[in-house]
Amino acid sequence: MKAISIQDLSSFGLLMGFIVVFFVLIVYHGLCLWGAQAIYHRHATRLIANKQYIRMEIFFFMGLSALALIHLSEIGILSILGLWHGVASSIDHAIVVIGGIYTTIGSEQAVASLPSRYRILAVVLSMSSLFCFAWSTAVMMDMMRMYRKVRPLDEAT
Repeated sequence: MKAISIQDLSSFGLLMGFIVVFFVLIVYHGLCLWGAQAIYHRHATRLIANKQYIRMEIFFFMGLSALALIHLSEIGILSILGLWHGVASSIDHAIVVIGGIYTTIGSEQAVASLPSRYRILAVVLSMSSLFCFAWSTAVMMDMMRMYRKVRPLDEAT
């Protein structure tokens, strides 16, 4: 039977830390989406009731921009954490590596540039970002459902 070394415990602790980051990221994303969706529905309902269709269209695109900013803020937060923990040597390198992994378009070269103990980060971040993008897509479709209420009213007048 192989004895457990300090390196094994360190790797296990690092994996547990990544899993905690995964759940914190999901909670942060959920809270941001919940807030954005609540604000969108409250104002969109009022704009439709007041027949302010042009404002509703502008507000719809602002809502979509808010969803994009949520993802960008997550990349920024993760990049700062990555820089702090030595995943990358500079903030621009951290943004490129973390952003590439987060959007799951990261190349093997980006993952290979990570220190060996942080390579599992690519798997954890890719999984969490898949959940986040899917969740954002569901919210976007809900926003679109509200936005589609404008078109029949607009064409009827």
